[in-house]
Parts: sequence; structure tokens; C-alpha cells
Amino acid sequence: MKKIFVIAMLVLIAVSSASAQYRPKRMPHKKHHTSSSSSSGSSSEISLGVGYMTTGNLINFIESMKQAHDNFESGNDGFDNKMAVFGPAFTVQYLYGLSDHISLGAGLVYQQAKGVMSVFNDLNPGMMDPSEVGTPTVFAGKYITLMPTVKFYWFNREHFAMYTRLAVGGTYRMESTNGVSDNSFMVNGQLSPVCIEFGGEHFRGFLESGIGANGSGFGGIKYSF
Repeated sequence: MKKIFVIAMLVLIAVSSASAQYRPKRMPHKKHHTSSSSSSGSSSEISLGVGYMTTGNLINFIESMKQAHDNFESGNDGFDNKMAVFGPAFTVQYLYGLSDHISLGAGLVYQQAKGVMSVFNDLNPGMMDPSEVGTPTVFAGKYITLMPTVKFYWFNREHFAMYTRLAVGGTYRMESTNGVSDNSFMVNGQLSPVCIEFGGEHFRGFLESGIGANGSGFGGIKYSF
């Protein structure tokens, strides 16, 4: 999957370079001292970020709790489900500034999950084959999300900015349990109402709080040009 991210990054760079040849240059960041002024600097940006507690975590938790409930209702308290540990979600994103306040683009997100559970039933041990008790259940998941995204700047100063970001797209879920594949597609997105940027004219760090495929906590670095 690292190859996918490298290819995606190269494609985004190529697209942004091509767009730069056919657009007029906008002014770099300017100093502003009034609350009504803003500047978005260069009109293109590429960012790399990492996030935690994504919609993948939430969906997996809900599915696991549902299966645990079904197990309990059937008299089996074993946790033969796919409660997994999710790793961080990595995002590469390209945005083009339509104006000083609005940028439009797309982002690619990649996340992995894995887990090893043991089947047990101490409420009704006679309901299970003794050979199944303690049998490990291995779960693995890979998730690739592509989302068009829009960013609205509330204000943008020389070294600090605040914005809101909204993205809607889809996630391809590649999951397997004990080697049995289960691939599916789901609609996904990201709503980050409170976000900040900090740094200089070309390089800035960013932090976002919200909910979605990028994570409830999402941050990284961006390059504007």
C-alpha cells in the first residue's frame, strides 16, 4: 500500500504543477491587522496528515458490540468477533484555492486494522466443541478512502488561520477473518468544524477536530505554492 501512496503523491504533484501553468499567480501572504481582512496566499497546496479515531474505528466498535450482544442472546458469551485495533489514518491531500476563503480538492486516506481474538464460552461450555475453545480468530483490515473536499477559511493571517473543512466520498473496505476475505464499499466523509493552521508563507502545520475518515483528531503539514 506504500506504493499506492507514492503514486498518489506523484499524481497530485503532477496535477498541481500542470494547473500552475494555466493560472495567474496570486499574491503571497500579506500582513493584515484588521479582523475583516484575509489572505490565502498561494492558490495550491499539498498536505500530509495523520489522524486517530476514524469512522472505521466507530463502525468496527458498533459491529463488535452487536455481535457480542447476539452471542449473549444465543447463550454464547464468547468474543468471536472482529473487535480490532486500528492504526493511524494517513492522508495525502491536494487543494486549489478558488478564492481567498474557499479551496477545493481531494484527499486519499489509508488505514489498517488487525486483531487476534479467542473463542470461549464459560456460560454454556457444553454448546461448543472443546476443540474450538481458545481457537484464535485472526482479523485484518485495510481501508482506502477517496474524498473530494472543500475548505472554508474564516480568516487567514500571515502566520495563523482558522477554517472549516467538509469532505464526502467513499471507502473500499478490504477485511479478512482467518484468511476469508470480505470486501465492501461504504460512503464516508469528514466534518471538521474547528481547524487551525500555523506557520509561514509556504510551509504550515495544521490541526483539525471533527469526525470522519481522517479522524476525530487530525494533524500534519502542508506546502503551499
